[in-house]
Amino acid sequence: MSDYIIFTIGEAHYAIDVSNIERIDQIPLLTPTPNAHPFVDGMMMYRDNTIKVINFRKMTNMKGEEPILSSQKLLIYQDDKGLFAIKADTIKDIVAFDDSSIKSYSHTVSVGECLLTRGVAEYKQSLVVVIDSIVLPYNEAA
Repeated sequence: MSDYIIFTIGEAHYAIDVSNIERIDQIPLLTPTPNAHPFVDGMMMYRDNTIKVINFRKMTNMKGEEPILSSQKLLIYQDDKGLFAIKADTIKDIVAFDDSSIKSYSHTVSVGECLLTRGVAEYKQSLVVVIDSIVLPYNEAA
């Protein structure tokens, strides 16, 4: 069993392993990044490091109005490939999923060019996309 943070982008629910999240925070004032990938909303300081802030809404091609900044949250994400922040609409919950409760897709599913998924799991009568890893766009390596 692993613990996952459930967050939303629009009406869609996503789950990300807690072990990859260092912190959940409010969104600070971001510094624009010239010539950045369209997924990158800017940069911020985190523990004496400059890190990129990825807009998950843009990454998943979610249509619709972005919520007001004060209601959004940042997930500080780290894995063996780097450290960056993910901008999410809301944080819903922390839940434990058994590996057997995560159902693989019956066919190939692409959720953006930088998002690798494990499958889906049930959460409060809806399906949650379980994220395996997030990769910075090729020209945004840390």
